[in-house]
Amino acid sequence: MKNNSSSFRLISVIVPVYNAEKYLARCISSVLGQNHAELELILVDDGSSDASGEICDTYAAHDPRVRVIHKANAGVSAARNDGIEAARGEFIAFLDNDDFYAPGMLARLLVICLENDCDIVQSRSVRGSADSLPTPPPGQVEILTGRRMLEDFYSCASIYVWDKLYRRRVWQGIRFPAGSYMHEDNAIIHRLYAAAGRVAVTKEPLYYHFRNPNSVVGSGFNERWGRDDPYADRIEYARDNSLPRLLAHTAPRRVYHEGFLLSMNRRYSNDPASRRAFHAEHSTLMRRFYREALSTPDIPTRDRIMMPVRIYAPFLYHLWAWIKWRIVRHDPGARFGEIK
Repeated sequence: MKNNSSSFRLISVIVPVYNAEKYLARCISSVLGQNHAELELILVDDGSSDASGEICDTYAAHDPRVRVIHKANAGVSAARNDGIEAARGEFIAFLDNDDFYAPGMLARLLVICLENDCDIVQSRSVRGSADSLPTPPPGQVEILTGRRMLEDFYSCASIYVWDKLYRRRVWQGIRFPAGSYMHEDNAIIHRLYAAAGRVAVTKEPLYYHFRNPNSVVGSGFNERWGRDDPYADRIEYARDNSLPRLLAHTAPRRVYHEGFLLSMNRRYSNDPASRRAFHAEHSTLMRRFYREALSTPDIPTRDRIMMPVRIYAPFLYHLWAWIKWRIVRHDPGARFGEIK
């Protein structure tokens, strides 16, 4: 290792907390049990109405590495932003309140970062409903420039913020979109790669994304989701920075995103009048985004085929997506109609 002082590098782990009393102890323990000693855990209690706030305070009272911020509910974006402002570490990591780390995740990512002089280290996440995740043996690490990550975004990048370790400087001038309740990481992840000089990518599964039926997505539909367009800024950034491949692959995803919102609205909305109004608004948006995507050069052939299928034959689209996730990606929890 080029730099043998990794054990003295402070890592700030930011956890937005909202009504997670059932899983919160496991989440917190996975951080405090890391084999990297120099860390601070920032728990941002986003106006929880269950015992989550008390659980946070209990851990803080017994471990000086834990800091708690209590605030009125404003969504995960605001909670993460508050955590970033409070962070004192040279490095920053994120963790969702129902997920957990492999025991050696932070130390492993920090070693990779320092050995390769990187700004972001990206690991692989595992999804399911297990209660533990063993640390895998070290695997191959690929080093890419931030620009390369953007050029090959949909083959190299991960759209999530929680499977990575960041140097603090990457977050200079970047924050989660205010008022966003869904896909907030997807809305800014391209900006983070752009701010990175070098990015290390490892296939080691170090983060466990727990499938919680009571999470924001798992608990049903919320009309606030329709306020967010996680692809608008990426499309604008690709146009402004001469990234035609990123643009061509991002434009169709707005169509699929709107289709996802329509599916969730149709399945879970309880108010018929609101359901009809939402459907009318977002059907119009989906068709507008479809026309815009078709006018974008070099749209992949698969998207030229699948976009109209998504619009005019949604059952076939959902069947294709379900087969892809259940069989190709081996996700037994994938639910028909709830996959983009």
